Amino acid sequence: HRFNRRYDYPVVIFNDGLSEEHRRQIVHSSDNRIWFAYVDDYLDVPGMISKDPTRRAMLDEVKWSMGYRGMCRFRSGTIFLQPVMGSFQYAMTLDTDGYFPASLEHDPIAAMHAGNYVYTFSHLLPDLPGAVKHFWEYSLMYMRMKDIDPRGTEILKQFVREDDLQWNYQLYMNDIEIVQLDWFRSEPYQDYFRYLDSVGGFWLHRWGDHAVRTIAVGMWLPKDRVYEMDIPYGHQNYCRCSSAWPNRTCTREGDLGGQPAKWWVCT
Repeated sequence: HRFNRRYDYPVVIFNDGLSEEHRRQIVHSSDNRIWFAYVDDYLDVPGMISKDPTRRAMLDEVKWSMGYRGMCRFRSGTIFLQPVMGSFQYAMTLDTDGYFPASLEHDPIAAMHAGNYVYTFSHLLPDLPGAVKHFWEYSLMYMRMKDIDPRGTEILKQFVREDDLQWNYQLYMNDIEIVQLDWFRSEPYQDYFRYLDSVGGFWLHRWGDHAVRTIAVGMWLPKDRVYEMDIPYGHQNYCRCSSAWPNRTCTREGDLGGQPAKWWVCT
C-alpha cells in the first residue's frame, strides 16, 4: 500500500505449488493484479552432480538449503526466460522479507524508463567469502576466455582490486532491484549464466544471484546505465528512510508495539 496501490503494476509470484487457500489469501490481501507463475524445475539438480558420488556428497556440505540454492540459480538466469515475463519491459524484484518502511514519493520504475537505465539497485553490501566459494575464480576464467579486462569498466574498478585483481566481495544487493528484461535475456548475460551453471556452482557452493548480477553488470554496462534508487527500504538488518524523509529514522515495529516485530518503520 506504500507504493503499488497508486500504480497497479502487475505482481508476479513465482512458486512451486502454493495451495488454493494461500493463493486466495494473497489475492484478497492485495489491491493489485496478482499473477501466479508455477515453476516446476527449479530444484532439478543436473546429472553431472546427482550421478557423481563425490559431487553428490558435496551437496550436503553447504549450509544453505537446496530450495535456497535453486532459488539463487533461478533468479540468476532462468527467471528472465519465463513465459510470464515475455510481455514485460521492466521487472522490480522484491524478496518476501523486503518491504517499504515509509511511502515512496516517486515511482522508481518510471525513473528507470525515463533515464534509459538497464539496472537499478538500492544499496551495496559485502557478501561472505564462504557464500561465494570459487565464484570469482570461475568468473576470471570466463573473462579470459572472452577477452574481458577484469578492471575494464568503471563498475568493475569499483569491485575489483587493482593490486591483485581480486574481487572485494561488494555486491548490488538485489533483494530489491529493477531490471530491463531485454538486456538480461540477451546472449551475453545468458551466456555468462550458462557458463556458471555448467560448472555446478549454484548447487555445490550456493553462488548467489546478487553476485552474478554484480559481475555481469560490471562486465558490460557503463556506469551511466545503472541507477541507484533513493527510496525507503527495509530488509532484515538493513533499513533506510531515504532523502524523501530526512527527519525520520528507522525503528523496529516491535519497539512501537507493532507487527512484525523485527520489521522496520520510518518514524
